[in-house]
Amino acid sequence: MQIKKLKALFTTLFVIFIFTSCSSDLIVPEPPEPPPNPNDTINDTIPQSIISYSGAIQPIFTSKCMPCHASGAALPILEAGKSYQSLMSIPGMVDTITPGNSDLYKSMKPGGSMSNYSKKANADSVYKWIDQGAKNN
Repeated sequence: MQIKKLKALFTTLFVIFIFTSCSSDLIVPEPPEPPPNPNDTINDTIPQSIISYSGAIQPIFTSKCMPCHASGAALPILEAGKSYQSLMSIPGMVDTITPGNSDLYKSMKPGGSMSNYSKKANADSVYKWIDQGAKNN
């Protein structure tokens, strides 16, 4: 009689063990990403609007870079009317394939050799202008 009770106890414990050890995970698929919004930003800091060289980039050079990068001074020459040609004539200065590799951007971004003379927003504008094809507009 005692053996029957032990068998019943072990069977009950075994069944309880089986049911408590089983679990199932409910996998909920993530929703698809929404299409990009044209008003979003690049790198979370650079607005998507078109950057004009004459309207946005040259004023940065004129206000921040002219003491050292005027005609007859350090290259590239960044004075109005000469800066675009100067930038484009120096290999590696502007890389439209990989904008982050452009020497101009690398020198202006935080930690770059010219970052003490340039704000992050200026470097971001230069990056975006290069990313948009570095047009003389």
